[in-house]
Formats: sequence, C-alpha cells, structure tokens
Amino acid sequence: MSPLTRLILVGVVLIAGCAPNDIAKGGHVDSSAKTMTKAQALARVEQLVKEAAVVVTPNPKLEIYEPSLVDDLCLDPIDGGSQERIVINRSYYIRGIPKDQIKQIASRVKAYWEQQGHFIEAVSPDGANVYGRSRPDDFYITLSWTDGDVPMLGSTSPCIWPNGTPEPSRSGN
Repeated sequence: MSPLTRLILVGVVLIAGCAPNDIAKGGHVDSSAKTMTKAQALARVEQLVKEAAVVVTPNPKLEIYEPSLVDDLCLDPIDGGSQERIVINRSYYIRGIPKDQIKQIASRVKAYWEQQGHFIEAVSPDGANVYGRSRPDDFYITLSWTDGDVPMLGSTSPCIWPNGTPEPSRSGN
C-alpha cells in the first residue's frame, strides 16, 4: 500500500471518528451537549493504546508519532456540530517488533479488542491493519503499518468540547 493510500485511509477513519452511532441510525446530535473534557479524552486515548500494546510480544517500545500530538478540529458535517469542538488522537510506533510477525501481532490485537467488547469495523485484505471503535465510548482504535513495516497503534476521540461544555458565546447571545 502506498504512503498516500495509507494516509487517505487513516484520514477517512479519523474523520469518521467524529460521527456518533446516533448519526448512523438517522438520529441527530445536540452539539451543545456536555462531552468529556480534553484531559479525560486524552487519558482514554492513552489507555486504549497502552492496553492494546500489552498483547504485543516481544515487549514493545512505544514511540510517539509527533504529528499526533496536535489536537484536530472536529470538522464533521454529518452531525452539524460546532467547529469549535476538537478530537484528541495519539499514534505510537511500536518499536522492536520483527517484520515476520506482522500478521500474528494484528491477530492478537484484533482478538484483544474483540475480547474487550470493542467493534471491529475493518481488517485489511492482508490482515495486517485493523480498524475499530471502542465500546461503550466510540473512540477509534487502529493498528496499521508504515512502509518500513513498523507497526503503529492509535486512537482518536469522538468530537468533544475542550472543557466538556461549549464556551459561552463571545457576542453575549
């Protein structure tokens, strides 16, 4: 898979992470509703990644993918919500994994996520990339591979208000 194809695929997965299940069922989202805070979302993202890494053997070293440290705006036209909301994401390279173990690692991570009750949305045809959503909170969870066959674990929050609630309108309305 070319780097551009992977980037597009990951982007689609991350953007779709903003659309709650209610939307898929024809419902609407109240974008002024209370959400978890940025700190809570970050803690959950980190928890999802680190728990999945435990099932990877030999014992991996997680190395942050620095572009994932930047919060992204929630530009999800599906729910019609505010662009002032954000998504929190983190991706980590998993270092120290032999290239010949790609499919075994993907299989272990997928099985772990299923045991945790998470929903697996897609698995690449070669079985090396796994995309899912955590339950009950609907965070995206991903296992993918770089062109150098280095695995990456990542998670992205649903759309949230940084402080858990919308900021008061600056116009006073």
